[in-house]
Amino acid sequence: MSTETQTRWTGSTFREGDFEVSTDRNRLDRAVIMNTLSETYWAGDMAPEQLMESVANGLPFGLYHLPTGRQIGFTRLVTDMTRFAWVSDVFVIDSFKGQGCGKMLMRAILSYPPLEKVYNWTLATKDAHGFYEQFGFRLAEGKDAMMQLKRPKRPSL
Repeated sequence: MSTETQTRWTGSTFREGDFEVSTDRNRLDRAVIMNTLSETYWAGDMAPEQLMESVANGLPFGLYHLPTGRQIGFTRLVTDMTRFAWVSDVFVIDSFKGQGCGKMLMRAILSYPPLEKVYNWTLATKDAHGFYEQFGFRLAEGKDAMMQLKRPKRPSL
């Protein structure tokens, strides 16, 4: 990644070198999102319609490679913009892993001005604990305080 760094958001974009994060839904490449998330352990069993509905109902952050114009990453937040934000569906496509793109994406999300009041950030991961710890995430304390209701998945209507 370039040493030229934008340290704040400008409108709906956050740029570092050749990469840009945007919350503009019109820029999202649904094919990239669907194809990549369909290969993940957390969303691989979702119907395409359900997957895109979850994207539509969240706060999306697309990650783009400016020289090619390609979308190369994505994150979706579920948030009330005040008390909580659930970080979900995080990915960087394989050909851009190891270049700092995931870190840039997380820096952008955590510095997004409309989320500055959020004080409870959560996420779930099976294999990326070390990555998220760099941003202050820790294993949840008092797991006995967390409850979950699992319902059978329903097909889209």
